[in-house]
Amino acid sequence: MTSALRRLFLVATPLALAVVLWWHPPGGADVYAGVRHDVDAWLTVHTTFLLFIPLLGLAAFILLSGLESRAATVSRVALVFFLVFYTAYEVTVGVGTGILVDYANGLRAPEQAAVADAIEDYNGNALLADPVSVSLVLGFFGWVVAMLAAAVAVRRAGAGWPATLLLGGAAVFAVHPPPLGPIGLACFAAAAILIERWQARDASAAAAPAATGGLAPSS
Repeated sequence: MTSALRRLFLVATPLALAVVLWWHPPGGADVYAGVRHDVDAWLTVHTTFLLFIPLLGLAAFILLSGLESRAATVSRVALVFFLVFYTAYEVTVGVGTGILVDYANGLRAPEQAAVADAIEDYNGNALLADPVSVSLVLGFFGWVVAMLAAAVAVRRAGAGWPATLLLGGAAVFAVHPPPLGPIGLACFAAAAILIERWQARDASAAAAPAATGGLAPSS
């Protein structure tokens, strides 16, 4: 991947997902009632989100390339938890709920009530759903730990405080509905720009002595 394509990927991926997430329906305590009128938007957003999870994980791994500290290792391991468990959560609660709600919308009122109860129970599953489940907790904290550890890694490697704080701020994406989800993704994109510039400056500075043969200028 060329430098230009790498930078485009690191910035465009989170920003494109941030735009999609602004159309995330609010939902509600009563899942069926909260989603039934926005089911098309719900399915579109969550299907797109599901497709973007591996791309976002790849972007985070690319941002960590060349960093070999303990913090960078922690970040990479946490990203695996994010990719596995947040994907499971998103398939279950996001796409799965949307499919069930869409099905219920085509039923008669008595049948809708029965399916609505099933949807509520489905969303309370302790392994994969809301509000606190194994997949959500591990996926949520996978991203949070990954971003905070990545911020520590880049700071110790020499990145400035703006890049460090922005990368740490990307942790709020774990709460993906707007406004926090898009804000976290914007922080990731901004941090990526600053980190790429910092690494390019470091590479240029390291290449300068090599270009002159490592010799000091003569007097």
